[in-house]
This record gives sequence, structure tokens and C-alpha cells, in this order.
Amino acid sequence: MPVSIRVLVVSLEPRVGRLLVESLPKRGPVSVVGCMADESGAVDGLSLGSVDLVVVDLDRADGRGTEVVAAITRAGGVGRVLAASERGGAEVAADALSAGACGVLPSDRDGSLVEVFRRALAGELVLPAEDLSLLVDRITSSGRGDPGRANGLGRLTPREREILQTLAAGASTVDVAEAFGISPLTVQSHVKSILAKLGVHSKVEAVRIAWRHGLATTSRSPAGAATGAG
Repeated sequence: MPVSIRVLVVSLEPRVGRLLVESLPKRGPVSVVGCMADESGAVDGLSLGSVDLVVVDLDRADGRGTEVVAAITRAGGVGRVLAASERGGAEVAADALSAGACGVLPSDRDGSLVEVFRRALAGELVLPAEDLSLLVDRITSSGRGDPGRANGLGRLTPREREILQTLAAGASTVDVAEAFGISPLTVQSHVKSILAKLGVHSKVEAVRIAWRHGLATTSRSPAGAATGAG
């Protein structure tokens, strides 16, 4: 993971970028490199390697927030887009994740934002912990997903299934390593196998499949204001 994290904001309102800058430590690893009105600049920045993460404002006057998220992820930004909204709640999070975002910025934007960006860049699912249970219920009740994904889940080893379940319940890579008494590198090796068997490219996609097929439980309470599936 790079020492510095370069973030591009996509919003019709320049103040969204300014507020984000004001919320970050002045000498921290996260820097806001600019604010674009639409997805084209974000796609170029990700493809050229000049941007690490993109924050998309969902509260756009033109109503294109989730459309912008989807356009960026389709162009190769899977797992590298965070949504921002003043509305909050599980419904907003569900819309953002369905469009391909890896999470939603917390409404309380303080020094913890640095950790949020680190988790997102590591491929973790970043959500306010209080929204997780409602979000899982909503996605589970929306349908069981396609049979091909279910077959992929059936090919998981018992340990891989346990790890995916734990990730889907809001655990981070470190949480999983501690829970099973293994190293984070071993967790990452299991995750790589899980992604291959499910035919997806990011942990966030794998977690969404687990939710849709009823594999997740939300009985654990992840520490902190945001959860991570990394």
C-alpha cells in the first residue's frame, strides 16, 4: 500500500472537496488532488495511476450520483470508489454498494478518515457499523442472486467459507487473522482463492455475494465507526 493516498473528488459542488480537505490532518498520508464534475476525469486518473481512490458525491443536483459510481467501477475502479452523502442510512449504503462503491464515508469526518481511506485502498468494505445489519437484511431480501454464484460458494472449503462469513459480518483482515489464529498473509491467500472460485475481482464483490445468498450473520460488533471486509 502506498505511503500516501491520492483522492479525487467527483462532485458538482466544489465545497464537497473543500470540506473533505478540512476534515483531514494537514500532514497526514491522504491528499485530495482535485475535484471533477463528472466521471471522465476519475476514470483517466485511475487508469493513469495518478489517483488511488475516488470519492463520489451522491447528493448531486442532477441525480447522477449512483450512475457516476457505476461508470467509474465499470471502467476498472472496482473497490476504489467511496460514496459520500449527507443523507446517510442503510438505503444510501445499499444504493452505493449496488453501483459498485466499496463503502460510504462516515458522516462524522474527523481524524478517523485516514483509517477509512486506508481500509478502502486495502479492498475492505467500509460502512458505518450501525448500518450493517439493515444493509445485509435489505440485500438478502432482494433475492438470492444467480445460481452460478451459489455454485461458487459451494466450491469453497470449510475454512474459506468461515473466512468469507466472518468478512461478511464486518470483520477486517486483521480481525479474521486474530479470530482464526493465522497470519494476515494466510488470510489474504484464502481470500485470493475465494475470489477465484466466485469469479469476482474484489473482496467487496465477494461479500455482496455472501450477503445475497444468506451466508452473512451480523451478530459480531466490529470495532470502530466503520467496518471492514478486507
